[in-house]
Amino acid sequence: MHFLYTPKMLNRIQSMLAIMAEGSVNRAALRLGVAQPTLTRHIQSLEQEIGGALFERNVRGMRPTALGFFVRDQFEPIIKSYELAQAESVAYAQGRHEQLRIGYINSAAQRFLNPALVELRKSLPDLKLILFALTPMEQLEALRAGKIDVALIGQEVATLADDFYLRNAGTLGVCAVVPANHKCAGLKTISLSSLANDRFIGVAESVVPGRSTWISGLCAKAGFKPNFIAKTYHVTETFTRIAADNAVTLLPDYLSGNPPPGTAYCRLTDKWANWKLSVLRQRGHGLEAARTLVDLIVTKKYQA
Repeated sequence: MHFLYTPKMLNRIQSMLAIMAEGSVNRAALRLGVAQPTLTRHIQSLEQEIGGALFERNVRGMRPTALGFFVRDQFEPIIKSYELAQAESVAYAQGRHEQLRIGYINSAAQRFLNPALVELRKSLPDLKLILFALTPMEQLEALRAGKIDVALIGQEVATLADDFYLRNAGTLGVCAVVPANHKCAGLKTISLSSLANDRFIGVAESVVPGRSTWISGLCAKAGFKPNFIAKTYHVTETFTRIAADNAVTLLPDYLSGNPPPGTAYCRLTDKWANWKLSVLRQRGHGLEAARTLVDLIVTKKYQA
């Protein structure tokens, strides 16, 4: 089937991606600034257009189907490229040269990026900020292509970024994500060795290169080798696989709020279990705003 990327079609795809990212129609509607019925109609129209159900609907909300995950993987790069091109074109047409393009990991933004942006706005009130929630690998590729000025990524991808100026934005602990029926699900903290007999979910190299290797390295320190049964492409898929396959994973401890249905968080007590968040920018003179933002991010007093 040949798709015409009309504004209506793009809106429908953006609605689908927002629901998958937020795990809730209500939260997705708030994020996009639209009414919930509008979002629901977008999904229904897209399902008719595709020819199959993109979500399973139940009392807990909407969970992506296998077709939903497939459609997301096909369309997500197109939408991100469209949003990037649109933002840059508008900025150019309006003659705004004082702009800063920032890539970031969505889950780490609230703790590290948002407070720094508040401070940056105080010193540079006329600066145009363009924000892109991208995977670590997408950020690195965008930085190399000159499409963003600053990237906020994890230590795994940072090892591939020797051609950029890098600073450590913070060192975090590690959180285990387990099924809700796991023996450790009711515990706030555990040692990593408690998961030695569990099956693990990793992350695809094309999304976060080195993340599965990082998990393996931590498990090796705990005295065992993880049994990976799958490697996922999106955090929503990761949580779904944990609940469905009775598996576990490890994530940097930037999680907050209630875990997704069917899962639980347990923070690791092992002192050697940590993860570093890195902030990158172009080498050389670059934008003064980029240097200022990097300084703010790594200044501990601006971290929540």
